[in-house]
Amino acid sequence: TSRIDTERVYGYVTFSIEGNEFRLPVYQSKDLMQSQEYADYLFFPFTDDTNGAESYAGGRYIDLRIPKEGDSLVIDFNKAYNPYCAYSSRYSCPLVPAENQMTINVRAGVRYHKKEQSTVDGQSTVFTAVDAMPEFPGGHEAMVKYILKNMSYPKAAKKAKVHGVVYVQFVVDRDGSITDVNILKSLSKECDSEAERVVSGMPKWKPRQIDGETVAVQFVLPLRF
Repeated sequence: TSRIDTERVYGYVTFSIEGNEFRLPVYQSKDLMQSQEYADYLFFPFTDDTNGAESYAGGRYIDLRIPKEGDSLVIDFNKAYNPYCAYSSRYSCPLVPAENQMTINVRAGVRYHKKEQSTVDGQSTVFTAVDAMPEFPGGHEAMVKYILKNMSYPKAAKKAKVHGVVYVQFVVDRDGSITDVNILKSLSKECDSEAERVVSGMPKWKPRQIDGETVAVQFVLPLRF
């Protein structure tokens, strides 16, 4: 989303795993610094070579605290957890900076499994998470351009000064077509209808495969009015 998480680099952690040396930044939240409870909270996001296969593609997080004395702390990778957006498209999660890439397999912490959902038509299994997601033709930037070109701000909503986000849920079927479009979070009748129309009119996406089999995948797309 357009949300920016304001963090500063508090310092660098230096450690070794299986003979591999790392020096990675840890971050401090501008907002949490103002809170007495979380004033010493540090944010350590990382990616590693398991992402997209055994762990969540977007990386994982570890919570740390500023040492009360000295400059040493414990980083327990068994406590690595997935961002909330791994489980729901309604969450917006900060992206892991490129500098926090670890070029090893970190087989500790929370794993990430492909999640299946009940059948849509009695035959097709719909996945809510796959190793490689389907893609709008031309990629994300092309999808943004499509939405800007085709979506109109309904006059009735504009007159009533309605503004906000409509969350549209849909399925990219095995042939790339858009099916099962519905409103997950409503804004107004007019905005909901326009958002549903725009998504339903999308061209076929490039489908993705799991273990060589093309599958249907469920998406949630936020559209801002």
